[in-house]
Parts: sequence; structure tokens; C-alpha cells
Amino acid sequence: MIGASFLGLEEKALKLCETRASLIAQNIANGATPNYKARDIDFQKALREAQGRHTLDTSNAGHISSTHQQDGATLLYRTPMQSSMDNNTVDDEIERKNFMQNALRFQASLGFSHAKMSQLLKAIRGE
Repeated sequence: MIGASFLGLEEKALKLCETRASLIAQNIANGATPNYKARDIDFQKALREAQGRHTLDTSNAGHISSTHQQDGATLLYRTPMQSSMDNNTVDDEIERKNFMQNALRFQASLGFSHAKMSQLLKAIRGE
């Protein structure tokens, strides 16, 4: 049986990319909202933290449980490079750059996941 962590780091990276894409979309959507503060996550730090997390499989509710959170990227507020009159910290150029960077990470993680699944299928078929 394949465990939930078969994809390992790739699965965690895909989830972080999903979280980051949602935050970037919110930032872009609120680009003209007064006092809106642009939010983001530190992808590299969150991925390193996710790598260090281990979950415990238990067969009984009375067994020892893990104290680590399963999701876990810390939400950050971006410091603007220059202040705006309406106190909005969204910078369209930064958001576009972050969107493209996140899309590339997502595609890379998806490619690695696909390669792992292909290898597994070949092993199952005996190729």
C-alpha cells in the first residue's frame, strides 16, 4: 500500500504553491482597496519547515499524538518599497513577479510528482 507521504516534498510544495497563489490573487484583487496590506508566505522557509515535520500514525486514540501542525506557512505582511497615499501596500509589479515565480515552482513540483507516479506505474507493470 502506498503511504500518504509517497509524493513527499513535492506534495508539500504543491500545497504551499496553492496557498501562495491564493494570497497573490487576493493581493491583486485588492490592489485598489485603501489600507489593504499585501500578504505572502516565505515559500523556502515554509518548505524547509514542512520537510522537518513528521506525523505519527496511530491505531488508537489513546496513543501518542504529534504536536506539529500539518499546514503551516506563516502569513507575512509585505513592507512596501514606497508608501502610497491610501496606505495600500500592493505593488502590481511585485505581484506579477511573485505570480510567475509561484507558477514555475508549481510546474516544477507537478513535473517531479508526475515522474514519481510514472516510475511507480512502471514498477507495478514490471517494466
